[in-house]
Amino acid sequence: DQPPGIHSISVRRKDLISNRLPFAVDSLPEGLEQEPNHRPDAAQSVALPFIINGRIESPGDCDVFRFQGRAGEQVVAEVMARRLGSPLDSTLKLTDANGRQLAFNDDHADKGLGLDTHHADSWLSATLPEDGTYYIQVGDAQRQGGPEYSYRLRLSPPRPDFELRVSPSSINARTGVAVPLTVYALRKDGFAGEIELVLNQEKGFTLNGGRVPPGQDQARLTLTTPSRPLKEPVSLRLEGRAVVQGQEIKRPGVPAEDMTQAFSYRHLVPAHELKVSVTGRGLGRGPVSIASETPLKIPAGGTARVRMAGPSSVSLDRLKLELNEPPDGIALRSVSSNRQGAELVLECDASKVKPGLQGNLIVNAFANRTPAKGPQGAKQSQPLGTLPAIPFEVVAPR
Repeated sequence: DQPPGIHSISVRRKDLISNRLPFAVDSLPEGLEQEPNHRPDAAQSVALPFIINGRIESPGDCDVFRFQGRAGEQVVAEVMARRLGSPLDSTLKLTDANGRQLAFNDDHADKGLGLDTHHADSWLSATLPEDGTYYIQVGDAQRQGGPEYSYRLRLSPPRPDFELRVSPSSINARTGVAVPLTVYALRKDGFAGEIELVLNQEKGFTLNGGRVPPGQDQARLTLTTPSRPLKEPVSLRLEGRAVVQGQEIKRPGVPAEDMTQAFSYRHLVPAHELKVSVTGRGLGRGPVSIASETPLKIPAGGTARVRMAGPSSVSLDRLKLELNEPPDGIALRSVSSNRQGAELVLECDASKVKPGLQGNLIVNAFANRTPAKGPQGAKQSQPLGTLPAIPFEVVAPR
């Protein structure tokens, strides 16, 4: 009754419990590899879609499978081995009936692997050029093999899907402030559509800029906290929704920490929950909000104005506002006050940014304070918080 994916299982015998091991579950038909199948003329025949459970029996061995395809048909081949604890460092090769190579893959990165650094499983996708017979070959990149070199090979049309990771996994914030979040979209089998992001348990929180634009792998957005402190930390659940092949699918936003190892490897390490603590008082007696229509349309080579509404105790034009890691070519030109709050003027350099770019702009607020000690007249910028994320789209000049 488990959904498709990798699950951790153990077995029990009387009072003894085994170590937990990864176990893959899928909804496609499955079967076993049949030897001998190490050459095209001895290839095992399969009909798509299908999952083959096999192993590379000995050093230098390879397994070949034959299937029938049609012109224009898109085929995906994926090996799951290292993710299931197998030592196999897989390779995949797709050829036509004449032995001409159409696609090859050695390692395919899976950002959902947490702390794993060796992405040794293979994945490839190809559009078949004509009707006929095709071969897919599984091997080991190190030409090793043995009883433990097992694998699961999926052969199927694309199954577009996605997973989500939300970072950071724990937040400590004041009341009525916006806190930056980064949502990573782990897209599968070529899925490139828009992903809508929603909170399933709001509890006074507001999500600003809640979408991952089409074709993008991450989105920076903000979470605005309630106007009153919370007695204790709460767990929030974020969900992603997208239309895939005419059907809406929903995927949970898995809390994660974005970690760096050895100054190079980046890992999204899953956490149990997204925990948020809200105390004290933020920028004023209420949250700042966006008063203009969004997404903000910024013409390439031009400017756009966005109105920010806030409590009377907050004078945004007296603060130092800075864009936090904006796309290269988008800048904050000026800030002016009005009766309702403030107006921000954003400009776009057409030589660096082309129409079609979408995303969110994150604005940080600072106050210039005079330190108790130090040179006379010296000022220090004290961070005060973040404004709600401003959804934007770069458009063609009017």
